[in-house]
Amino acid sequence: MKRKLEELYNRFVESFNKFISAREFKVGLPLAVALLVIILMGGLLYCISNPTVGPVIFIEGVARVFIPDYMMQTSGELFVMFTYYLMALIGVMLYIMAGRESSLGRKTKYMYIFSFILLLIAFVGILLALQAKIG
Repeated sequence: MKRKLEELYNRFVESFNKFISAREFKVGLPLAVALLVIILMGGLLYCISNPTVGPVIFIEGVARVFIPDYMMQTSGELFVMFTYYLMALIGVMLYIMAGRESSLGRKTKYMYIFSFILLLIAFVGILLALQAKIG
């Protein structure tokens, strides 16, 4: 019985080590952690802990996604900020990938251009969201 448990344990440890050492895991884990951090930065915890706030709020007859108060947040604001943070992450990753290219060819130039565009849109969007939040 003890030997069977040891064999089972050894097989489990072997398969776990193969899983951890796989190339897909080494690429997928940092991306999964980055997405988790982005969604937490967007305000997921507030939306979970305060389910009374909907996707938009009506202030003086106008539907608004951003509530002009730092102590409240709509679920629509979570999705908007998640999108901006994700665009910034993709822009940074694209810039890093372009920097690793050996030659400055057409593909690399397009990567730099689109990374700049993504970062610019994310930056402007986050600034406009902050301005809407301030009121």
